[in-house]
Amino acid sequence: MALFIPEWTRASGRQLQLKRVLNALDELSVVRKPLREEAAAPELFIEHPERGWLALAVVDTPFDALDGAQLFANDTRADFEEQLAAWRAQLPPGLPLLILLWACSEAEAQTLARQLGEQPVLHLLSRERFMEHGAGGLAALLQPISPEEDEALRTRFFPESAIPLASVARRRFLRNNQAHLFLDAQQEWASKLDLDLVLPDEQAAAATDFAVRLVNGVAGSGKTLIALSRALLLARLHPRERVLILIHNTPIVADIRERLHRANGSLPRNLEITTYSAWAHRQWRRLYRAPLAMPSDPAHLPQLLRRLRPSWPELKLNEAQLIEEFDFLNEMLVASEAEYMDTSRAGRGFALRAKERSEVWQLFAATTAALEEQGLRMWSAVATDVCRATDHAALERYEHILVDEAQFFAPSWFHTVKLALRPQGRLFLCADPNQGFMKSRLSWRNAGLDVAGRTKKLLRSYRTTQAILHTAGTLLNRTVQDDPEHYLAPDYAGMEQGAPPILLRVASPQDAVDRAVNEIVALADAHKLPLSSFLVIYGAGTPKKLLYERLCRALGSQQIWWLNKDKKQPPAGYGPDYLRLANLETATGLEGAVVFLLGMEDLLFDGAAGREADARKLYMAMTRASHRLVMLSSGALPQDAEALFRLGE
Repeated sequence: MALFIPEWTRASGRQLQLKRVLNALDELSVVRKPLREEAAAPELFIEHPERGWLALAVVDTPFDALDGAQLFANDTRADFEEQLAAWRAQLPPGLPLLILLWACSEAEAQTLARQLGEQPVLHLLSRERFMEHGAGGLAALLQPISPEEDEALRTRFFPESAIPLASVARRRFLRNNQAHLFLDAQQEWASKLDLDLVLPDEQAAAATDFAVRLVNGVAGSGKTLIALSRALLLARLHPRERVLILIHNTPIVADIRERLHRANGSLPRNLEITTYSAWAHRQWRRLYRAPLAMPSDPAHLPQLLRRLRPSWPELKLNEAQLIEEFDFLNEMLVASEAEYMDTSRAGRGFALRAKERSEVWQLFAATTAALEEQGLRMWSAVATDVCRATDHAALERYEHILVDEAQFFAPSWFHTVKLALRPQGRLFLCADPNQGFMKSRLSWRNAGLDVAGRTKKLLRSYRTTQAILHTAGTLLNRTVQDDPEHYLAPDYAGMEQGAPPILLRVASPQDAVDRAVNEIVALADAHKLPLSSFLVIYGAGTPKKLLYERLCRALGSQQIWWLNKDKKQPPAGYGPDYLRLANLETATGLEGAVVFLLGMEDLLFDGAAGREADARKLYMAMTRASHRLVMLSSGALPQDAEALFRLGE
């Protein structure tokens, strides 16, 4: 069955007849419809990776109006010939054009073909003949075109399929080594899902629901590219509608903005790209019309807990566990002690009996009240406050909201997003279940979203190599079960094998810093790699300031972009070449041709319950690499884990 881009979810009688034939094409065939309404654009294009292309246009005019043998000049015939000339002028010379004469018999179609004269790339066919010959007849008309013609055709008729970022993604994104990068068919299909989901005015006026679509993909499958391509497309197709992309953390937003600036310049005025945090804070201030303050000192909340918890002497949880549980209560929108007793805590990492839950709830209520007296609140309470506001009229509203890295969004976050959608708005989610779901084994239904029958899976990775992805997946599977809700098995078919990840043993975290910097300098010099090819991710045990200072000393302080320090834009502005440096907790969504991992040793020890989150973090960090992955370790590793790496000298 052919792939339709975009899908034909609504079709006229004529389109249903067309689709019946087109559907019979093989599964490698792609039927594309140009999104821009242009007189010079044929109605459809058929592409096959082996056989080539075919343009198809449907003409409804009857033979009497098209016949060139009439005694007097015929304006309709002249218009028909002018239209044919316009189509041919816009198509590559070698691309065949099929004209379906919908209102003509086969004999009439042959008469018109004789009148027009022999043209090798022009074919006229009656509806009767088209239905009779079916998909086989179409396949016979396909012709290969040159890489240059292929690129010109895509750029001319499908510009929205161009990758919107300067990407380190693997060359399989390229079509025949073209100069420009294009989404593959599955990615382009996903980016254009539901574009024709438009209700009649009378239905839209009465509707209050919204449409949701989920794209689940393995690391490197192009989820962020899909979200950005879709957002740019929606913003240009609907200039009067607001489009919002929400991303999990600030470094990714900064990185995307910098790359978009290099690739495209400015964004459409109706498109906003921001973090969920910044957006939720803005929504909170609009609702409550007051300053929003949270503790500036990380020690403030633990100190408050130490002051309050003596009232519950039997509560054994430490401060970190209590704060994590408080965040869970806010994120799950738990409103009462009774509701807490009935709330599933699957995947929380530690169990609580009923008595302990009661005490946790009481301490949570006391902590929340104490913070409010100080004019403060927990960060996780911001979304809860937005959800529980008595009047949501002041919220900013959007027709389209797209969420990247949706696996890290909490139920309360999704609820705020739904509140901000206009009636019949559209929510588009991109997620990688292999990276977890808010540290818990939640489901999309738990998060308040019904994605049954609305999910697309992308199993092929275009960013990384088979060796890197297989190693990362093997380490992940040591602690994660093959639950399709929480794990996607990649499709390795056609992937470049690549080199195994390299493990460099060092004596201490400080030695890891020195070795990493020396290796980066040597690689950059030996292979003339731009600094933007490198991404350095560090864990909790790494002396991060020393790492930053050593990189600055070796490469120049204005050429190191520490994404956790310069959060909104690079140190010297957009344009220069930067090596990127990021903390493990904020590296999701980043990518680099060569990735160095420091301070990841603790994540490699398997085990028991509670280690799943670490395994998912390590998987995320490893799959940031597109070509080479280097891990530096100052401690012993489990033998089964170490065997997956190639030991460096």
